[in-house]
Amino acid sequence: MRNILLFIVRNHVFFIFMFLESVALTLTVQSSSFHSSSWFNTSNAMVGKIYSLNTKVTEYLRLTSVNRQLAAENALLREMLRQSKYVSSDSCDAISVADTVYHQKYSYIPAKVVHFTVNKQSNFMTLDRGSAQGVRPEMAVICPDGVVGIVKDASENYSTVLPILNRKSSISARLRGLGYFGALRWDGRDPQLLQLHDIPIHVELKEGMEVETSGLSAMFPEGISIGTIVNFGQNTGENFHEITVKLNTDPRTLHTVYVVNNRMRKEQLDLEATIEEDE
Repeated sequence: MRNILLFIVRNHVFFIFMFLESVALTLTVQSSSFHSSSWFNTSNAMVGKIYSLNTKVTEYLRLTSVNRQLAAENALLREMLRQSKYVSSDSCDAISVADTVYHQKYSYIPAKVVHFTVNKQSNFMTLDRGSAQGVRPEMAVICPDGVVGIVKDASENYSTVLPILNRKSSISARLRGLGYFGALRWDGRDPQLLQLHDIPIHVELKEGMEVETSGLSAMFPEGISIGTIVNFGQNTGENFHEITVKLNTDPRTLHTVYVVNNRMRKEQLDLEATIEEDE
């Protein structure tokens, strides 16, 4: 308290000056309608700018929660797509089908990429979702523009992904509209270019043709666009094309992804396992 009083005493001239300035400004504004109007407009403009700045700061701080909300809404919308449904074989009427024929086959878990390497031969990705949120190994991972990879391991709140930018990754893909399918792999070079193998040489190709998921695995839904053909040729001494596919998205810019849960995966794998046991 003593220090405050000493400070006021030392700077009393300044405080007196500020007080008199305030009084003079108040009298000036009150005595003239012009000055009063000018002061009112100026103060309104300043308050408006302060409110605007406050709104922008608040919106910026809310971006994380807004992004999570949008990701959750997108996941729900994906579940409503026809490719996420299982169509019962009890009805094959392609013109008019009852809603009860469509059963939910795929559900989606939004996740954020918290770590991703792209400069190695064996890249990996870490997501902020784990077993507590329903993520399990061998689940597919997609993004708004295409395919990301497959879940390798999951802890309680995190999971690691084997991305398509990994030499060990292999995803079943097909040519849209033609039905021919093969294995999509990465040669470890350009992070936006992958190679589609096992497409017969008699298949007529052209640049710009779309490549999509085949749906032949128990992980990825059918028909998810992966990329387009940018180059192709013939393997020497083989009857298959050499096809280069450019991804729809740059994996290095990934932020929000979706983990795909095939609700019928266990049923399919259990049935296929009985065939393997018989052999």
